[in-house]
Amino acid sequence: MQHYCAAFVIVFILLQGQLYAQESLTLLERKFAFHITNTSTEDILEKLVIDNDLFFSYNPDILPTEKYTFDFEAVTLGELLHKILPPDNFYVEVSDNQIIITKKEPEPLRISGQVTDADEQNPVPYASVTIGDESIGTMTNQDGRYDLVIPFRLRNSRINFRCLGYSEETIPLTDTTKTLNININPVSIKLREIEVRPVFPEQILKTFRQKIDENYEQEPQLMVTFYRETVTQDGIYLGVWEAVMEMLKTTYLSEVSDKVRFLKGRKREINPAHHNIKLKMQGGPWYINKLDVVKTMESFLSPEFEHLYEYKFDQPEMLNNRVTWVIRFNRKEDVDFPCFYGRLLFDSDTYALVGAEFSFDKKSLKINGETFIKREPTGIETRPEMVNYIVNYRLFNGKWQFYSAHSDVLFRIKQKKSFKTEYRSTTDVLVTQQYTFPRKARFGPEGVFRADDIFSDVIGPYDPDFWGNYNVIRPDEDLTNAIKNARLLPEDE
Repeated sequence: MQHYCAAFVIVFILLQGQLYAQESLTLLERKFAFHITNTSTEDILEKLVIDNDLFFSYNPDILPTEKYTFDFEAVTLGELLHKILPPDNFYVEVSDNQIIITKKEPEPLRISGQVTDADEQNPVPYASVTIGDESIGTMTNQDGRYDLVIPFRLRNSRINFRCLGYSEETIPLTDTTKTLNININPVSIKLREIEVRPVFPEQILKTFRQKIDENYEQEPQLMVTFYRETVTQDGIYLGVWEAVMEMLKTTYLSEVSDKVRFLKGRKREINPAHHNIKLKMQGGPWYINKLDVVKTMESFLSPEFEHLYEYKFDQPEMLNNRVTWVIRFNRKEDVDFPCFYGRLLFDSDTYALVGAEFSFDKKSLKINGETFIKREPTGIETRPEMVNYIVNYRLFNGKWQFYSAHSDVLFRIKQKKSFKTEYRSTTDVLVTQQYTFPRKARFGPEGVFRADDIFSDVIGPYDPDFWGNYNVIRPDEDLTNAIKNARLLPEDE
């Protein structure tokens, strides 16, 4: 049993990063013979993958339906792709040895707004904002604010707002919608106890494990994700690192590990005067994917470790207009093992785990403290103070899917005989779009993150217009102000 959540590690040394790049022109000008008869676009791409060691990233739903017959003794890859993917309708981008195919559309609709509590008028953080029945979406930040990019073809869709403890709200769009502020109503459940919960929490856990193959996706999914890391020192922002990633999520009963691949990213280091220690997160995108506790079967869900915990029911809540059981858990008093405490959210209809909030207690931090630190400079001593995690799943196409994860690690640095300086590292990942991984496609090794990669070393400088039509999480107000007030880094930093 591996506790991946304990494996977020922080590096205090300066490491030289390297961007693995290849001139895209070289790849597209590669010539080869190509002979096919009455073959679909998807099968042509599959043949290119198998015969030429190429790697494609695309949504199969956007591909043309025509079939082609080609008899080329020498054709460049660029020429062939132009024939099956007309330039007027498709973008073909190259990143390393990976070819990214997207469909051209008119300028998308861009909507901003704030989600607030209808009773208290307070912002609602981490609310899900999605487009109709599509997998496209984002979530609100700590201030309840969001930005949403809507493809032109979906401009007349409906926007869904969902958050635990609130009723779901659905708002129709028009072509002129630019700002959409919404109040969502808190929901209290007033049902008799026997109607909303089984007798024992352990029975829910047992049924949850039995139904994993029914409740969770059994086809590999290719997910477009937005990823962000921030670091603060004594409440002052030191840096923000962001990226769009692709995640290949294998099936929940598969022993094959998920993979995460870098597509594009940016960084901004802030308040350099406070950088008396250099912090870097090792393997951030790789590790946060391990917060999919259904797949990793963390200790509080595993039958092997269930005896270490006490489980108790809490007040049920509403999610997706469905009753959600809430189970709190803690270590048993006599247990000397790195345990978590927190709460689990189970859908009452399907017994699927739909969310988890969990933390290391003080005893576990003492036992596991050294696992968070990769290396310390001479004369520096560290002490973890808080380690919190959140993971959420969403219902899409009848299956519960990994949707978002959040980590929050706080520790102190001992300098001059005192643990005074406080560092805090927060990480978020959000699935903004997904689809079934194309048949026989290959998720190539180029750009794939590994456990020992330093995320901040493989991304470029900050660019406010960087994301284009990707959906991202809007920065919180404090972070936005910190970025505005920071100096720009030179291109080579």
